[in-house]
Amino acid sequence: MWKRYGSIAALVLVIYILFRYMLGLVLPFVIAGVVAIVYYPVLRHLYGDTAMWNGRRKKLLLVISLILLYGSILLFIGLFGGGAIRQGQSIILNMPFYQARALCLIKNCCGKVDVMLKMADGDSFAHLTSLTDMLLGNSISAMIPGITSLSVKMAGNMFRRMFEVLITIIATFFIINDYEDIRSSLVTSEMGRAFCRVVTKCRSVLGTYLKAQGAIMLLDGTLCTAAFYIAGQPYYMTLGMLVALIDALPVLGAGAVLIPYSVILFIYGEIKKGLILIAAYGGCVIIRQVTEPKMVGNHIGVRPLYTIFAMYVGYRLLGVFGFLLGPIAMLVGIEVYREMREWIKKAGYKK
Repeated sequence: MWKRYGSIAALVLVIYILFRYMLGLVLPFVIAGVVAIVYYPVLRHLYGDTAMWNGRRKKLLLVISLILLYGSILLFIGLFGGGAIRQGQSIILNMPFYQARALCLIKNCCGKVDVMLKMADGDSFAHLTSLTDMLLGNSISAMIPGITSLSVKMAGNMFRRMFEVLITIIATFFIINDYEDIRSSLVTSEMGRAFCRVVTKCRSVLGTYLKAQGAIMLLDGTLCTAAFYIAGQPYYMTLGMLVALIDALPVLGAGAVLIPYSVILFIYGEIKKGLILIAAYGGCVIIRQVTEPKMVGNHIGVRPLYTIFAMYVGYRLLGVFGFLLGPIAMLVGIEVYREMREWIKKAGYKK
C-alpha cells in the first residue's frame, strides 16, 4: 500500500517538474509530435499507395500537406478571430452607452434598497459610488506605470510566438518524414513499447474527448449565436463563441452567461428577448446531456471531480495555460501509472 502511494507521489512530482520547468523549452516539439501523430495516419491513408509517397517527391508532398494544414488553421483563426476582434472593438467604442445603461439599472436597484431599509433617497447609491471610485482610482493608479513595459513585453512575445510557430512547422515536417524510423526505433525496447502504448492510449482518449467537446461547442455556439442574433444583440458572434467556450468548462456552463443576461433583460422589461436566451440555455443543456454521454461514454474514465481538481491545480501553478493543461497532465499521469503497474507485474514484483 505504501509503495503504491509512494509511486503515485513520485509520478506526480515528476510530471509537475516536467510540465512546470521543461514543457516551455520543448513545447514546439511537443505540438509538432502531437500533430504528426494525428496527421500521419491521414496522409498515409490518402497517399500511402501512390508513387509520390514512396518516391523522392515525398518531401514535396509533405511540404504541400503541411502548408494546407497550418494554412487552414490560420485561416480559421483569422476568419473567426477577426470577426470577434472587430466586435470586441465595437464593444469598447460603445462602452459609454453600456455604462449609462448599467448606471440606470444600479440607480433603480439602489432606490429600491433605500425604500426597503427606510434610508434617505440616494444614500445607498452614494455609498456605492464612493466605494467604486476609490477602487477604480487605486486600480488605475496601479496600472499606469506598467502600460509601457507591458507594450514592450507584448512586442517581444509576438516575435517569440512567430518563431515558435515556425519551429513547430519545421519539426512537424521532420517528424512525419521520419515517422516510421522513429516508431521502429521505439519498439525495439520495452520502454519504447511502453511509451508507444501510453501515447496510443492518450491519443485515443484525448481524440474521443476533443471530438465530443468540439461537436458540442459547435452546436452550442451555433444555437447561442442564432439566439443572440434573433434577440437583436449586435455582438451575437462574439457572445455566441464566448458561451460555447464557457460551456465546455465543467464548473461554469452556458448558464453563467445566459441566465444573468436574461435576468437583466427581464429587469429592463424585454421579456421576449429574455425568454429567447432562456430557451437557448435549455437547448445547450439538452445538447450536452444527450450528446456527451453518447460521444464520450466510458472512454475517458476520469471523474468530473478529478478534472476540476486538475484544472484548479494547473491554474494555480501555470495560470490560464495550466487551466487547460491540467486535465491533459492528469490523463498522461494516469496512463503512465497504469503502464508502470503492468510493467511491474510482468517483471515479477509484488504490488
